Amino acid sequence: MSLLFRHLADSFRKPDHWLYAAWLDVITRYRKTVLGLFWIFFPTIVYIWGLGGFLGAIQGTDMHPYLAHIGFGFVIFRLISTVVMEAGSSFVSYQSYIYEGNLRLTDFTLRPLFRALVHFLFAVPLLAIVLTGEGGVTFTGFAISLGGTLVVLVNLFFYGVLIGLVGARYPDINDFLGSVMLAVFLVTPIIWLAEAAPSGTLQGDLMRANPFHHLLAIMREPLLGKPLEDMTYYYLAGMTTIGIVLAATFYGRFAKRVPTWL
Repeated sequence: MSLLFRHLADSFRKPDHWLYAAWLDVITRYRKTVLGLFWIFFPTIVYIWGLGGFLGAIQGTDMHPYLAHIGFGFVIFRLISTVVMEAGSSFVSYQSYIYEGNLRLTDFTLRPLFRALVHFLFAVPLLAIVLTGEGGVTFTGFAISLGGTLVVLVNLFFYGVLIGLVGARYPDINDFLGSVMLAVFLVTPIIWLAEAAPSGTLQGDLMRANPFHHLLAIMREPLLGKPLEDMTYYYLAGMTTIGIVLAATFYGRFAKRVPTWL
């Protein structure tokens, strides 16, 4: 068995380093604030009914479908982008633990992933509210979205491992990710509709080459009753396979070098 999968299995058997610690990260962050955990809901409220309402009114679109579109888009993109941006410094942030001999680096990749997942789960009730204006979620749509969520989490973990290894060796990756993430947000159909970039056009080809578009679509579109393109399934199948192979290969070769890189 690959070193990566052995460490991952150990992390799930002993989750104290990442599961409980990530939950404590969330709780302690808001412990001294007046509104407490309400601040977890606040960004989602602002984006859905603030930015979404504003942009929907400007574009003259049907408000209920657009609020659902931008609400799911924001929450899912926040989940993905948070993990990606924190992955570059995931090993650096916990270097004191690594220096003490804890070389099970999967703990330090799972911790920011689960922390971002907690924020995502807190936003689910708000997403349920915006769905009330839609025609209801079908069982098939819910099942596909749930499976898509699993695919997204798997990709975030394995690519998080890769980015973490690169970030340990080359700290510049953090500045790079911070610089490009806003551009990625704008070229991903979050505040605009995918129908604006039809297949066969330059903007359509660029959107379909964007991995964030497919990760978002597999979770959002089934819940909104929209069909998924076949390309999304093929793209994610290839992306997931490549991510698992690369992460397992590079982790096996370079995990033991991380303490010296730090």
